[in-house]
Amino acid sequence: MKQRVSILLTAHLVCIVLGCNVPIKHYETMKCTPVGDNGSDCPTSFNCPSITEHDKSKCYFNGKTYALSEQIPNELVSPFCSALCYCRNASPFAQFRCTHIDCAEFFQQFDYDNCIRTYKPNSCCSSGKVCGKERNTLAKCHLNGDEYLAGQKMHPATNKCLTCICHEKFNEANIAYDPNCYESICGFELFYAKQAYNGGAPVYYEDRCCPWEWRMPKDTDQLVKGPEKNKIDDPTLHCQYGKLTMNVGDSLKPEVYDGNTYKCSCLIPPLVQCVKTKNSKL
Repeated sequence: MKQRVSILLTAHLVCIVLGCNVPIKHYETMKCTPVGDNGSDCPTSFNCPSITEHDKSKCYFNGKTYALSEQIPNELVSPFCSALCYCRNASPFAQFRCTHIDCAEFFQQFDYDNCIRTYKPNSCCSSGKVCGKERNTLAKCHLNGDEYLAGQKMHPATNKCLTCICHEKFNEANIAYDPNCYESICGFELFYAKQAYNGGAPVYYEDRCCPWEWRMPKDTDQLVKGPEKNKIDDPTLHCQYGKLTMNVGDSLKPEVYDGNTYKCSCLIPPLVQCVKTKNSKL
C-alpha cells in the first residue's frame, strides 16, 4: 500500500513540478531520465536510451526490453484490449504483435436508461452491469461536480492521466491515497513503435493523457525560428526532426488538417512534440 501511495504521489508531483504546460507522458512511458533544469520547473532535456541506443532486434515497453519471441505478461497489456503480445522481427526494427480483445459489450445493445456498466481498475472490458432496483441501491460518488455509481469509471479534472473507480468510501479530497485510482499507462509502444522510435513526434490531444497519434517528418515542413537567445551549440539540446535540426523554442509552421490544427515544437529535447486542437466553427 505504501509503495502504491508513493507511486501516485510521485506521478502527481511530476505533473506539478514539470507542469510548465509541456506534455511529457511519452518520456515517462519510455522511462527516460530528466536532465538539468531550464529555470521554469522543466528539465532541460531527457536522456532516452531506448531512442539513442535502440537495439533493432529488441522491443521496448514501459521501460523494459523484450527479446524476439518474448511475451509481455497479459495483465500489463489487458488495459489496451490486448493479449498475447510478443516481440517479433519486423522492418525497420522489431515490434510487438498482439491479439485484440473484443469485449462482449461491443456487440450487445445496452439499456443506458436503466443500467450501468461496472469496471475494475486497469480493465478494458466491463466486469458486469447493474440494472433496475439494484442500481438504485449502489453507493454514489461525487467528482468534478458530477455524480457516479459504484463501479463506474471517473476521470478527475485535475489530472487527466488518472482514472478512478467509484466505490462506497470514495473521497474526492483523498484521491492520491485511493486504491481504486490509478495512473494511465500509455500503450503507444505496442502499436506505434515504428513511429515512436523512428523519428516521429508525439501528438497530444488537449483532453487526453497519452499520445495516441504520431506525426512523421514531411518534406514540406517549414521551420519557424524561436528567440535567438534559445540557440544552443550543445547537440544534445537540439531536436532532430527529419532533416531539420531544431533549437529549443523552434517550431513548425502550424498545419491545418481535417478540422484540426497541429502545432509542433522543440520544447524539451530530444523529441519534437505536437498538440492537436479542434478548430472552432464559425
